[in-house]
Amino acid sequence: MPTDAITDISTFQGVVSIVLKDGQITREEKRLVIKLASLLSLDVDIPKRVYDAIVAGEKLEGGVKIGKTKRLEVYAGMFQTAYLNASISEDEYLVVAYLRYLFEITDEENDLVMNDIHAELEDHVEKNVKQVVEKGFEQAKDIVDGLFNRIRSILPEGGPKGDER
Repeated sequence: MPTDAITDISTFQGVVSIVLKDGQITREEKRLVIKLASLLSLDVDIPKRVYDAIVAGEKLEGGVKIGKTKRLEVYAGMFQTAYLNASISEDEYLVVAYLRYLFEITDEENDLVMNDIHAELEDHVEKNVKQVVEKGFEQAKDIVDGLFNRIRSILPEGGPKGDER
């Protein structure tokens, strides 16, 4: 698991590096990146500076350290955004799995986050579509869990987090 201090900028840089791995950012990936910038409360100039640094093969330093509570909030917000996107791809789920890895979210914490999201969805979904929503939610959770386990098995203990070269 990562052990360095996790900052808003390093988190954003890691995610942008992932979505740029194929050389372009899709509309859905852009939605996730914008949501992440919002959840991290980044200054308006930071996303462009991070993007320019990545394209130039550089790393933007600094940022505000993110505590555990904020990490869980960001992870929950990103999972919910990805899940509610009608045309979500594995790449977008990979971003959520990466955040779980980066933020060192345990299985127990993940279960709490998923239970909270599930309860919130239940409050907003009409009874006649509840089963469809629950099935989709479970599928999304399974995909993210599978990708998280794949990330954990690929990267060495304390290995690169996407923003390190």
